[in-house]
Amino acid sequence: MSKAGPGSPEEGAAGPAAPAPAVEAPAPAPAAPAPAEAAAPVDVVPVDAVPVDAVPAGPPAAPEPFDPWAPPSEAEAAALGAFGHAAQPTPPPAGWAQSPAGAQPPPGWTPPATGWGAVTPGAVSGFQGMYAYPPRPTNGLAIGSLVTALTCLSPVALVLGVIALVQIHKRQERGRGMAVAGVVLGVLGLLFGALTAFGLALDDEDGSTPRRPVGPRGSVTWDKVAKGDCYNPAPGAGDADQQVSWVTKVPCSLPHHSEAAGTAPIAAAEGGGYPGEDKILKSADALCKPVFDSYVLDDWAVPDGVGLSYMYPTRGSWRASGGSLICVLEDVEALHKGSLRTDRTTLTPAQLAYLEAVKPLNAAAEDIPEDEVADAPADYRAWAATMAEATQQEGEKLAAIAWPEAAKGPGEAMVASKPAAVEAWHAVKTARDGAELARAVQRAKALLRDSVGEAKAVRAALGLSTGEHPGDLQV
Repeated sequence: MSKAGPGSPEEGAAGPAAPAPAVEAPAPAPAAPAPAEAAAPVDVVPVDAVPVDAVPAGPPAAPEPFDPWAPPSEAEAAALGAFGHAAQPTPPPAGWAQSPAGAQPPPGWTPPATGWGAVTPGAVSGFQGMYAYPPRPTNGLAIGSLVTALTCLSPVALVLGVIALVQIHKRQERGRGMAVAGVVLGVLGLLFGALTAFGLALDDEDGSTPRRPVGPRGSVTWDKVAKGDCYNPAPGAGDADQQVSWVTKVPCSLPHHSEAAGTAPIAAAEGGGYPGEDKILKSADALCKPVFDSYVLDDWAVPDGVGLSYMYPTRGSWRASGGSLICVLEDVEALHKGSLRTDRTTLTPAQLAYLEAVKPLNAAAEDIPEDEVADAPADYRAWAATMAEATQQEGEKLAAIAWPEAAKGPGEAMVASKPAAVEAWHAVKTARDGAELARAVQRAKALLRDSVGEAKAVRAALGLSTGEHPGDLQV
């Protein structure tokens, strides 16, 4: 029975009925219990024919205005499926026609499932589940490239980064950003290193920047050593024959290897540049000799083993050093205590007068010929002439000294011995033959050795050194 819509004839009023086409009667349905009220028989039509409900005759009624907020009617609510979707009617099995009201379904037939039960396996619904994709691994070389770039291993970072980019492209791995960062940092590191090396090479070429390693705690660079400083090579500076970059200053009263006597300027090359190591070495002895002579007036104060040395700048330290030599008194084997400085600032007037008086004879004694008398008679005659003149001058200067009371006796005795020494050296010059020359040389040397004892007595009285090293007077 259909529901009357708006504009339909009221219930009980007569109205035209739509005729239904006649069809063959379906096979009788199985017997079923009679319902409480028997339904009126209706004509049966095929499934694909016009719906059972008859369309009322007459003009169609105007539809009611749609209200989206109005609650659904009981019929509409029954027609709604799960989640608000309208349940779709399931067509009956093929070849089965609708039965009259109250008829039962054929045997074995079950009502179709509705709602989520109607969705068969494999059917496509509006909701799609999540798919579990395997995670992409991160390329290990990309990580290594970034780490090595941050640790300043630029060449390694660059190589690892390039290889990582190739692998990431082929394997579809992660880590491209790290690989790119490693490559960029590696290239920048290589460029910075190249520019730094180039700058250092330029600085070393023109000598504008000194190239010294950093010394240990408490040490100073060699060019910071001044006149009168005592020092030892700093740990790691190597032996005295090697280039010294830094030293450790110590008080001269403590054991030390070296003492600076002063500095001497080095002639620069044309344009003020570095003159070259060979030129410095050739001129170093001549440049430092007056420095030593003025710093050490008393040769007897210099112990055995102490020699004359110097420190000179390299090309890299040319400007920082001021272009000067440092003249050094040094014993690389043994340590010594006390300063070797015996210049005008450390001596009394009598001490200074004595040292200046004996200095010419000490210098002349250093020039003794190396050959034997018989092999070089002319050299010995020339040397004897120099010694005679120096001895004469020494006697005159010693006689002019105002001796302190304690040194007056030893001083006058030393002055009295000089005429005999002068005569002995004159005998060497005037010897007639080789035998006489040899005897004269032996006698003059003996008098020179005897003067050493006289000198020790005067030194002790004046407070000067009487060390075991007698200077150049030992012949």
